[in-house]
Amino acid sequence: MKNLPPPNLIILCADEMRGDCLAANGLNPDIRTPNMDAVAARGVNLSRHFTCFPKCVPARISMTTGRYAHTDGYRTIWQHMPVDQPNVLKTLLAHHYEAAVLGLNHAWENMHEASHTPPELKPGQRGLRIDHHSWTAPLKAIYERYKVQAPDLAVAGELVDLDRALTSDTHYRGDLDVHWDSEAITQQAVELLTTVWSRSRPLYMQVNLGPPHPPYAAPEPWYSMYDPEKIEVFPHDLPVNAPLSLRKQREFRTGMNPDGHLLKKMQAVYYGMISRVDAQIGRILQAIEQQKLWDNSIILLLSDHGDFAGQYGLGEKWDTTFADALTHVPCVLAGRGLPAGKTISGLTDHTDLAPTLLGLLGLEPDWPVHGHDLRPLLDGRLERVRDAVFADGGHEAEMRRRFSFPGSDSGKQRTYRNCPESMARAKMVRTDRYKLVMRETGDHELYDLQTDRWELNNRYHDAKLTDVRTQLLEQLAHWCLVTDTDRPHQNLVGA
Repeated sequence: MKNLPPPNLIILCADEMRGDCLAANGLNPDIRTPNMDAVAARGVNLSRHFTCFPKCVPARISMTTGRYAHTDGYRTIWQHMPVDQPNVLKTLLAHHYEAAVLGLNHAWENMHEASHTPPELKPGQRGLRIDHHSWTAPLKAIYERYKVQAPDLAVAGELVDLDRALTSDTHYRGDLDVHWDSEAITQQAVELLTTVWSRSRPLYMQVNLGPPHPPYAAPEPWYSMYDPEKIEVFPHDLPVNAPLSLRKQREFRTGMNPDGHLLKKMQAVYYGMISRVDAQIGRILQAIEQQKLWDNSIILLLSDHGDFAGQYGLGEKWDTTFADALTHVPCVLAGRGLPAGKTISGLTDHTDLAPTLLGLLGLEPDWPVHGHDLRPLLDGRLERVRDAVFADGGHEAEMRRRFSFPGSDSGKQRTYRNCPESMARAKMVRTDRYKLVMRETGDHELYDLQTDRWELNNRYHDAKLTDVRTQLLEQLAHWCLVTDTDRPHQNLVGA
């Protein structure tokens, strides 16, 4: 083992895939994910893995920094990491990895611009100089080829937009491929593995596939793969004592009495999108196999956060909603040195990934991380590394007052504009059995997950759970203290 070259790191990330929609997790009798299940069969399935922010950018930043988003102030999709923020990719670049990030960049500031030569960055700008992404030659030619074949996206977006479908006469269309770019990104990954990567250095490749992020749409055969009348349907009702954020989403996004048939159809199409992503991942896995990379690579398969997909009568996600539908996500590790066919049911979250991945590569973070190195869990030395997972989201009062999103009247933006308090700061603690959500503006939540899997009965004010609530509040307060900001870093403290 000492003479082996450093392993490659290959990250395959679906956007907005629920943890109960990976068949290997055993929570969904209908979903079909044979390729992802095959990775789980050859590796370690972290079956109760959670995001720490129900939105793309903060979640993905935590994945690569090992730190909770609030510690460094990340809370919107517009904030990317500056070049001086330590993270997994930056560390591997310093260790001479050849790096590729395919698909949408959710994490690194100026990454794309810094990779173009020419053009270079504008004066005063800095960024990571990665070797390849979706818009560098020769990968850009693949993207452009698929783009020429794409449908009219403006028309397609109108036809498949959930909020419009539930509040107007528009309907779903299965012959439109609004996610054509995921096909392009898949082919880019295959080409990178087979012809573009120089093989003179170990490879870091992160493949960011867009689906099953809405709009809920897919071409055939994926569109009709699941019969809405035969699948086990997510509950459409709001919880008892539902918080303001859920009630206002129903009011401004899907209506107080959304069409049940459309909700079932949305869930079925969401499943179809997942099965399509599974097929795309299968093509990438085939290239990994053909290039004989499996035994010298660490492969991470996961999603950033989940999706309502009809649950609570809603679609997409919301920053201050922490139902398992949004926070529980797939996470599988496989490859060199990892056991095969192992399922770990202990709680883990995105902050655990950075220290674990670097450890598997023979490195370690040289910055403060909040997550746990999971290697003792992976190799059986420990049964669990944490008693709870945590998440946060939302905006401070001043940011809520200044909210403006010009040019958009989507249900999400309409909800925020009409009810800014629905985006008030919130934090969650989840143990094996209970979940507590605290909000800056009140409107708290407490669920017994043992008897209420779908989180339909908010028992925050239930006197029978007073002791449970107190214990969870102590855990949440301790987490807040430990993860309070440590930036800017002070080299000389004089104490």
